[in-house]
Amino acid sequence: MTEHSLWRFARALHRSLSERQTDQLDAVLDENVDWAIYGPIDMFPFFGTRRGKHAVIATVQQISDAVRLHRFDREAIMLADDSAASLMRYSLTPANSSRPISVRVALFTHFRAGRLTSLRAVIDTFDLVEQSLGRQIHLPKIA
Repeated sequence: MTEHSLWRFARALHRSLSERQTDQLDAVLDENVDWAIYGPIDMFPFFGTRRGKHAVIATVQQISDAVRLHRFDREAIMLADDSAASLMRYSLTPANSSRPISVRVALFTHFRAGRLTSLRAVIDTFDLVEQSLGRQIHLPKIA
């Protein structure tokens, strides 16, 4: 049995985020990769959609400049032949702060010929914004 493409991509992504080394990431991205991280782009400019290998690598470099990754845990994972879904928890620190942040991310990926062709990341942004601001956000009750 061969290794699933998700594992190669995950190692390359985490190396890029932790060590700022993008050579392995370059090798696992499709030239026309379609990438989207859903969240408040006004607060996190590396959120949003990107198209193409060079745009994705630049975005990952922006993320690695903004945060220091300390730990990640896979809470759940589902693998298919050319796709995968995973629920991750990342522990990180903003580059301009010593405040620890824990964020949950759901990743949905598609691969072709061992290369990432599509990534969708859904982040618990309400919790992320509260932790980034260092205070609770009080919302009115609806019901």
